[in-house]
Amino acid sequence: MSGITGTGAGTARPTGTARDAHGGAPIGWSHYARGQFLLSWRVFWRNRRSTFIGFLLPVLLNLVVAAPLRGKEIAGVDAAGYTTVGFIGLALVTSFINLLNGVVARRDDLVLKRLRGTEVPPTAIFAGQIGASGAVVLLQVLVLGGVSVLWFGTRLPADPLLFLLVLVGGYLLFAVLAVAMSGLTPSAEAAPMVATPVLLLCMFGSGVVAPLASLPEWLRGPAHVLPLAPVVEGLRTAWFGREFGSETWGGVAPAELDLLHGWLHAAPSLLMIAAWVAAAAVLGRRLFRWEPRHG
Repeated sequence: MSGITGTGAGTARPTGTARDAHGGAPIGWSHYARGQFLLSWRVFWRNRRSTFIGFLLPVLLNLVVAAPLRGKEIAGVDAAGYTTVGFIGLALVTSFINLLNGVVARRDDLVLKRLRGTEVPPTAIFAGQIGASGAVVLLQVLVLGGVSVLWFGTRLPADPLLFLLVLVGGYLLFAVLAVAMSGLTPSAEAAPMVATPVLLLCMFGSGVVAPLASLPEWLRGPAHVLPLAPVVEGLRTAWFGREFGSETWGGVAPAELDLLHGWLHAAPSLLMIAAWVAAAAVLGRRLFRWEPRHG
């Protein structure tokens, strides 16, 4: 992480009002956010572990799990497409892992402490890092969606606007949660121990690869309130234009929905996502630290 420390500290001006290269108008918020974005983007692709977990893992898992399902059905719809949409949701969780690692590493390397002592707005620091991770997620969505449509033969999303809204809400949820959970993570070395349970719970308990109705009855209630569950349900409703949420492996296909009823059906999922974002924001305000937890 020495590259982060050097670049992050080097781009900040310790005193006075920062101005552009010609001494003109003061540098604005967007300039700082862009600098943090470009820094985080470069660091992400240079780190092999973050590239694998944050970009390749959902894509490779989807190929392993969804490809054998071509030509089959889950809940009356194309099984490969059904699973692919689940892995689009899982991409948000892998972005959570990389954001958590990145925030904790920058905190432990004193990058956040140094930036906080400059004129760089705190919101610009996180906007740049979260924006870079969001760009990676968007690239994953294009790859996974392209595989689903061009190889698996799945149709295009029935409601692209609803799909985008659920995706953005879900990403914001896990981005804010990563910042909040960084306050509970003692060091960068401990970050995987914090992130892995979240990944496993979301992957196997949120309907990513199988309907929630396939879980034991006593687990279905808790599974529906996991942070990824409403995201996956909303993404599938928007993609297939059907009433997802209570589907089963071999049951009849959920009812088709027009655009209006699709939004009405997705409203509970959107509200739950908003509730998770609010809860994560409150948790973040209480737990987040600018300096290392120890020493």
